[in-house]
Amino acid sequence: MAKKQKLVLLDSYALIHRAYHALPPMTADDGMPTNAVYGFTTMLLKVLSSVKPTHVAAAFDLAGPTFRHEEFADYKAHRAKPDEDLIVQFDLVRAVVRAFNIPIFEKEGFEADDVIGTVADQAADSVPVVIVTGDMDALQLVDDRVSVLTPGRGPTQTVMYDEAAVQEQFGFTPALLADYKGLRGDPSDNIPGVAGVGDKTAKELVSRYGSIEDIYTHLEELPARAKGRLAGQREAALQSRRLATIRRDVPVQFDLAAAAVHDFDPAAVRAVFGRLGFRSLLTKIPKSTRPVPADATVRQGGLALPRRSLLGPHEAVTTAAGRRELARELLQATVIAVDTETDFLGARVAPIVGVSFAAFTNSHPRPLSVQGEGKMRAWYAPVTRESVKEFKALLENPKVGKTGHNLKYDAEVLQQSGITLAGIVFDSMIGSYLLKPGARTHSLATVAAEELGYSCIPIEDLIGKGKDQKKMSDVPLESIAPYASEDALAALRLYEELSPRIQDVGLARVLNELELPLIPVLAHIELAGVQIDTEVLAALAKQARREAEMLTYKIQQLAREEFNVSSTQQLRRVLYEKLRLPTAGIARGQTGYSTAASELAKLHGQHEIIELIERYRELTKLISTYLETLPQQVDVTTGRLYASFHQTVAATGRLSSSGSNLQNIPVRTKMGRNIRAAFTAARGRRLVKADYSQLELRIAAHLAQDEQMLAAFRAGEDIHRATAAWVYGAERAAVTDEQRRTAKTLNFGVLYGMGPQKFARESGVSMEEARSFIERYWQHYAGLAKFKEEVIRQAEELGFVETLFGRRLPVPDIRARNPQVRAAAERAAFNFPIQGTEADILKKAMVELYAIMQRDWPEARMVLTVHDELVVEVLVHEMAAFAAVMRQTMEGAAALDVSLAVEVAAGKNWRDMAPVDSGI
Repeated sequence: MAKKQKLVLLDSYALIHRAYHALPPMTADDGMPTNAVYGFTTMLLKVLSSVKPTHVAAAFDLAGPTFRHEEFADYKAHRAKPDEDLIVQFDLVRAVVRAFNIPIFEKEGFEADDVIGTVADQAADSVPVVIVTGDMDALQLVDDRVSVLTPGRGPTQTVMYDEAAVQEQFGFTPALLADYKGLRGDPSDNIPGVAGVGDKTAKELVSRYGSIEDIYTHLEELPARAKGRLAGQREAALQSRRLATIRRDVPVQFDLAAAAVHDFDPAAVRAVFGRLGFRSLLTKIPKSTRPVPADATVRQGGLALPRRSLLGPHEAVTTAAGRRELARELLQATVIAVDTETDFLGARVAPIVGVSFAAFTNSHPRPLSVQGEGKMRAWYAPVTRESVKEFKALLENPKVGKTGHNLKYDAEVLQQSGITLAGIVFDSMIGSYLLKPGARTHSLATVAAEELGYSCIPIEDLIGKGKDQKKMSDVPLESIAPYASEDALAALRLYEELSPRIQDVGLARVLNELELPLIPVLAHIELAGVQIDTEVLAALAKQARREAEMLTYKIQQLAREEFNVSSTQQLRRVLYEKLRLPTAGIARGQTGYSTAASELAKLHGQHEIIELIERYRELTKLISTYLETLPQQVDVTTGRLYASFHQTVAATGRLSSSGSNLQNIPVRTKMGRNIRAAFTAARGRRLVKADYSQLELRIAAHLAQDEQMLAAFRAGEDIHRATAAWVYGAERAAVTDEQRRTAKTLNFGVLYGMGPQKFARESGVSMEEARSFIERYWQHYAGLAKFKEEVIRQAEELGFVETLFGRRLPVPDIRARNPQVRAAAERAAFNFPIQGTEADILKKAMVELYAIMQRDWPEARMVLTVHDELVVEVLVHEMAAFAAVMRQTMEGAAALDVSLAVEVAAGKNWRDMAPVDSGI
């Protein structure tokens, strides 16, 4: 059955303007503003997927006056000139439209509305029309063949208007909307209408009588007030109607066949998306029906690639003899790509289904049974945990370089068969992350689309989704073989594409010394897991729930009513309406004043209920996130918790965790510390914890060469106490704990760009004191202040900042016109060399310590890493010796002008630890 035809007409400028004002500032890698383009593009993709048009055309406005200006000189005269950040995006939107091969219609002397009205009129006899716009003026075009789709309130919401919807909203047919505007006017376009006639009167008159002519025919029947306002204003009303009426006679000619929606080059779209930084949209590009010539090329990274060479032929290897032969042949290769297929995610327990390899053909003359040419070829072998061992010699041979995408997962899967993946020379997920650390995702589908212009087979095509999803082992060989082979081929091609770029921009050291060697370390941590005492968590949960109930009672007593403290709506009413707490400076959304933690912090000291609410929220979050959740995540057979650690998420280089977010277990509160008591060592073992002391400040002292900071660290002083001494004008021995806490907040707050308001709130000092402290801080640590200026200046010149190890962070927003966006980029630029170097040092320490463990301490298991801290589980009798090695390794991970200090402790659980030399 032929698909039912439908034409979509895009009111481009209306959508651009709406997106620009609705979305926060965004920039591409080169600093070009892109929020309006992004909003337009997401709307276009949504329309393509939800409306499913067969044809699309776009209308644009041209600069210069229109016939409306000739008739009425003040038409739109009150409008301010558009922002420069908006103007520069007009051509970017045109580039998106052209990439989709969408015909553009525009005409000098007319507005886009008129062009749309004309095209809709020409097309409506042969195809239904949907006008997509943010301008409600287009509703006058609605009839039985034309509808209007407008953006809704939310970013993904839309509203469709047909004749009935317009009638319901206005009380009359779409054809009378221009008459309504003729009476009421339109302030947005500076159309005057009839003086004194407002929205209500205009609707009543048009609803009852119809057109302006009909209204004046019945003028004598109107109430005296309305009659008086309309008298003598007929020409004004008619002129305003002419200005508001969308023309349908613009001299343009529409060709339906030229607007076929899927007749575009996907590579061109991906190239535009890549330049704009729209990585998250790459997988949403619809399929094209345009035939691809055999000699078609895709230009990526300055290299023209034949489209057919992006992937090569593949072969399924289904016998034991075939697997052994393939393993022998691949041993001759310099580099191969590896990918595993499993029945489900969770590498530690997921049954392996198959393994695929890809290699360059110039090192593999082996003839294949499949036809086709190319410089790469792939093999897919269905395997079990036992039969995959036929590839053990190949996979463990360090002389055969291995690449892949997210090799940590494959390494863990193979480890379950006793195979230790060796010779890792690249990982395209990590390569993409290093080149674009701020990107939202580095999935194979996204990276292949952006870098290669290639659309990978979605896994849903094989296993489906939802309740009908099947296991990978149930997928027929003829389907899984090309899918798995494609993954390996794409990874190999990305190695070829990204590896030279890593070298060119100076990221080779970070890749080869930190990120790639970290893969087996993280795989080791994830497979080791950490033992959890669920009884401790159960007791803490019971205690926390009791305390939360008491807090609820106290909060309700102060509010003088019972209400759901967890309900933001009810809490908002109690705080701002009943208790009438001040709202000055409190953020306000569509539903009222905010009750977010950052906003409630502004109300400290206004009412005792605020501190109780904060404590209640802290407790309930601990209950839901850890006390009730962690026991459910513990493997009942091992009694251990297995978290996932990610090295391609945080732009600073820091590790993050999921499954169980161990990075955010609080340590400052008593309940947070008590949760750590549930993390225990196995029988006959102890946990050894090593934590860098004031690492960020030591790095800052080194990078800034600040004399005051360097002197304090070299003298072995407590930097927070030293800061407190000069801030408060006290002897260091006389500094109180409270003064030290304030100085600590100041030391770390400055590195993160904390302003006086937040500093005052967190430290409990007045705004005046906060301003004074920060000002004096920069005066005292003048070297740090100079370093900040220099980093920002270099960022403005180069567009990026670096760590000591060469990790880069692009900061395109450093040149942004928007002062808030630019200020945020400056904070990031100053912070990154410090926090990024901190992450690099920890990774270096992990890599070096793991190598020592593999060689000398085979019974030791690295089980946790949180921020600047490492936790290793060791045999009791090895504890003291290992702790010494751990301290030495971590303190030697980097050579700074101040020594690195590491505090080492050990114990039966993560909370109850003491220095190792105390004889635990």
